[in-house]
This record gives sequence, C-alpha cells and structure tokens, in this order.
Amino acid sequence: MKPHVFNRLYWGIMPVLILGCIIDSFILMQLSMTLLAGLSVVFFIKGTRFTPPILRILLVIGLAITSPPQVHLLAVASIPLVHLVYIAFFLKIRYTNYPLPTCKWAFIFLTEALGLALFFYLLPRLEADGMVWQVVACLFTASIALQSVMHAFRLREQPYGWYCLAGIIFLIAGGALALSYPALSVLCYGVANYGLVYGATRYIWQKQGLPYAIR
Repeated sequence: MKPHVFNRLYWGIMPVLILGCIIDSFILMQLSMTLLAGLSVVFFIKGTRFTPPILRILLVIGLAITSPPQVHLLAVASIPLVHLVYIAFFLKIRYTNYPLPTCKWAFIFLTEALGLALFFYLLPRLEADGMVWQVVACLFTASIALQSVMHAFRLREQPYGWYCLAGIIFLIAGGALALSYPALSVLCYGVANYGLVYGATRYIWQKQGLPYAIR
C-alpha cells in the first residue's frame, strides 16, 4: 500500500471517530477504531516484508491492545502493557540503528522529574481511590516508553522518528485520559496509532533505501 493511499484512507476514517467521540457514540468509536487498526496493520505488514518478524509482531500487538475489544477487556492493565510492548519495539529499533543514537541525558532527567512531580501532585487523590500502584506502573512505563522512542532515532537524519515521538505522546495521553475522558482517550489512541505506524514504516523504508515512490 502506497503511503498516500494509507494517509487518505486513515484520515478519511478519522472524522467518523471524531464524530463518535463528540456525540459519544459507542458504535461509531468501536467501528472506526477497528477500521483504523486493521488499515494500520495492513499498511505496516505489507510495507515491511523484509523486516525482522519481531518488529512486525510487536507493532501489531501494540495496535491490538489499543483497539476494541482488547482495550476494554484489559481495562487499566492495557495502559502499562502497551507501554511495555512499545518499549521493546523501540529498543529493538535503537539497537539495530547503527551508529547508535546518543543518550540524551537532559531529556531523561526532565521526563523523570515531570513524572515524579505529577505522581506526588496526584498522590492524595490516588491514596483515596486506592490506585497508587496502578498509577506508579503507568507512569514508570510511560516514562521509559517516551525515552525509548527518543533514543531510537537520530532525529536530524531520520525525521520520521518525530512521527513516532508524537505517536507515543498521544498514546500516553490516551492512557492518562482513559478513566476520566474515555471518548477523548479513544481519539488520542487513533492519532497515536497513525504516528507510530507511519513513522516506523517510513523509518524502515529509509533504512532499506526505499524511495517514497516505490511504495
């Protein structure tokens, strides 16, 4: 599937998802997310035939976790679980992306500081709701997932890594909003999946020397 076809189809379906979120239609949200996930899987699998199977498997698992019905069956457990899947995915990219991207220590310290600040800000409410350890797991895995993406690419040379970075940010936002604003959470997951799939696919094509026109 060529990228312009994927883009047109994906963003052609997105208004249905947005409408479903606005009117809070369970059917529209489920239908559109299922279509988007299926389209993403087809685009990634067909476009990465000569890629190590583990990368393809991990991304498909990540898409499955954030798509119906798995996201509902797994409930809160889906949030750290999908983070772990993408941590493995982007670590695999990093350690096959020679020369290895340099460590960004300032970014590491900043994300950890923000995570701790957010945790202690929410701590009184979390203790009252009995959700301290669930949120600790989500924050910890979200922080590592964000760092994994940031350290997977040499962003100046591999600009499609920015799509993945935006995707993981929307993924984390979707998890954060899952309980309070489920409709907005679904929308974030829809945007996240696009960034992760499109960015990863285009990065792989760049590494393999495949020009845009071929696909």
